[in-house]
Amino acid sequence: MNDDTRKKLIATSRDMLDRLNSGPKSAADSALEIPATEYTSESLHQRELAQLFRRVPLLAAAKAELAQPGSYKTVTLAGVPVLLVHARDGIFRGFVNACTHRGSPLKQDCGHASRFTCPYHGWTFNDQGALIGIASTDKFGEVDKESLGLVELPVEEQAGLLWVTLEQQASINTKSFLGEIGAMLEGFNLADWHFHHRVALPGANWKLAFDAHLEFYHLPVLHRDTFGVNISNEAQYYFFGPHQRIGLMSENPLDPQYAEFKGLATQPEEDWDTAPMLFGEWIVFPNISINCFAAETRVLVISQVIPDTQYDRSTTIQTYLVEDALEGLPHPGVDEIVAFVQNVVEKEDLPMSFSQQQTLSSGHLKRVVAGRNEAGLQQHYYWRHKIMSANDTTSLDALFCDK
Repeated sequence: MNDDTRKKLIATSRDMLDRLNSGPKSAADSALEIPATEYTSESLHQRELAQLFRRVPLLAAAKAELAQPGSYKTVTLAGVPVLLVHARDGIFRGFVNACTHRGSPLKQDCGHASRFTCPYHGWTFNDQGALIGIASTDKFGEVDKESLGLVELPVEEQAGLLWVTLEQQASINTKSFLGEIGAMLEGFNLADWHFHHRVALPGANWKLAFDAHLEFYHLPVLHRDTFGVNISNEAQYYFFGPHQRIGLMSENPLDPQYAEFKGLATQPEEDWDTAPMLFGEWIVFPNISINCFAAETRVLVISQVIPDTQYDRSTTIQTYLVEDALEGLPHPGVDEIVAFVQNVVEKEDLPMSFSQQQTLSSGHLKRVVAGRNEAGLQQHYYWRHKIMSANDTTSLDALFCDK
């Protein structure tokens, strides 16, 4: 982490500490009315897929998920099937997960392979995407193999995470897109962490599923049986372009790092460790939430809300990383965190999103309201429309040139 990033992290941490004691919490200028069609319009949803999700870098995996050369992962992002490969030459590559013969997916889930053979007709590709084998070549006929390699997608590594851009000719690079928040996330050193667990959870419209990550107003109400009624419903927001850092303004019963963070107030700033300064929730636009907890080792939870091609469906993928390898070691604390976080989202947040989807889809509610204390929702709304309104690459690039 460079000096400028550390200074920024210290400044936001100091501000959060001051507000924890007695300072006012951040708030939007006024409440914002949001059309209910944000969550029910099929045409808007298709615009979001095309003009938002396919134009900006999206998280495809943690580097720890493909730690060894020869490993691969598949994921569908905004309707595009992606095959992510850690090739034998050490390079991370992304491809459309489709055989160029007739479009069959090459792989499912995750695994290890140096070659990818289509399960339909047996065409084979290497880990650099080249077509290296056609079954029954003499019967199939003459084709140009070089032009029939896998469709490659741009992949970049930043902060120990792998980012893919679904539009091949996209001009935004990941570093510019992430800006300051990307530099701060480097403080976790995620490239050295270990993959632990992954789960996929069904949800309603992606924004209904993701809105719960953008405000704490609901915590003591919806989560009264898990977090308890005494947890604060206040959040302190820090915005970095479209991205956010959100601080909880009370103790988190799940996270002993809160006490470690508060302890910084008694130390000289030049002695502050990086780890406690990373306290809080990190929102990477448009659909990523990152939280860190402590047990036998630190546990990082990456929540990725992926829109379906249908407007009223999404999938939340929770990926759990651990700072230290746990093979052969007891880790009841880690297991407790995984079970708790999954339960909160699967049994409380996402069922609420389905209920909201049903009522909003009735058409009788014309708008919803994001309060002044829900500034994260407002910021997310503004940036969605700002990016979708950028009609060409020049205007889109200009949004991130100095972020």
